[in-house]
Amino acid sequence: MDYKLLGKNIKEARKSLKMTQEQLAEQIDVSTVFISQIENGSRKPSLETIYKISIALKIKIDTLINNDTADENIRDIEKLIELLSRCSPSERDFVTDISREVIIKLMEHKILN
Repeated sequence: MDYKLLGKNIKEARKSLKMTQEQLAEQIDVSTVFISQIENGSRKPSLETIYKISIALKIKIDTLINNDTADENIRDIEKLIELLSRCSPSERDFVTDISREVIIKLMEHKILN
C-alpha cells in the first residue's frame, strides 16, 4: 500500500469537507498528531483506523487507498487515442503538432494563468 498516497487522499477528502485535523481526530478518537502523521505518510494506520477514517469522511476505503487520478488520466488518454484513431494520418500529424505546442505553453505557464 502506498501510505503517502493514502495520506494525500485522506487530507484531500478531509479538506473537501472543510474538516480540520482536530475534528477528524476527535471523531475517530486519536490524536491530532497521529492524523498529521498519517496525512504526511510517516505513520501507517491500521485497517481499523482506515475504516474509521473512511466512515468519518463519508468515503469508500478503496477511494482512500487507490489513485483515482491515475485512473482518470488513463480514461482521458484512451478517449484521445479513440478520437485520433478516427483521423487520417495527416490529420493525426496536425493534431499532434498542435497538441505538442499547447502542452509546451501550458508547462511554461504561458496560457491558462
